[in-house]
Amino acid sequence: MEAFIPLNIDPFIAVGHLTRLGQFQTSKQAKGLSVDFPMLSCPIAAEDTHFVPSVGGVSYGMGFGNVSAFGSPLMTMRLQLNGTQIYWLADLTDPEVWAAYDRWKRAGRVPISLNFDASNKRERVFCVPEVSRKPSSLEELRVYAGKPLTDYVWETMMTLSTSGLLQRQATTDLPDVRLECVLVNLLVTKRLEPFVKGRLHDRKPKVAMPSSRLRDAI
Repeated sequence: MEAFIPLNIDPFIAVGHLTRLGQFQTSKQAKGLSVDFPMLSCPIAAEDTHFVPSVGGVSYGMGFGNVSAFGSPLMTMRLQLNGTQIYWLADLTDPEVWAAYDRWKRAGRVPISLNFDASNKRERVFCVPEVSRKPSSLEELRVYAGKPLTDYVWETMMTLSTSGLLQRQATTDLPDVRLECVLVNLLVTKRLEPFVKGRLHDRKPKVAMPSSRLRDAI
């Protein structure tokens, strides 16, 4: 099924975070998860709000994968809500990323908060999609965990997020559901914060698009 995917590529960088479940621990969806359980979050721009449905009665799924582009492999985390996919690009060398991944896999769930602009009537969409507890091919890349962080990792994340590559290669995770929109943001952890401060409005990097490899690992 062919789909027309609006690229939604913006010169501004969308930044997501790893936070803690906190107040959402009382939600029925989060039953059994601790207050300090890792939660994914990301901002939803005003112009993209209509692509994000409320969770009630919505089909959704969550998966992990990796992409090798521009020379530095990255972890991908993707949530699909009906016809909308939201990607987080994460640093494979970051122990904090792997620690969160391990807890999600053990629990078989990933809490997610999609945060809307202050002008929107909705404050956020909170969901806790299930993920497989079985080991995946992503485990092979654990050898990168703990390696020194370099500027090139951040540059790769930033370039890929604004390149449109993920949008062009994305395929639906939900049977018989046509993709309508793919949003991409960077997962900024504590050790990436120095790269972000004062740089959230960088222009799109002008680079030649090399061949790349996108792999999914549920």
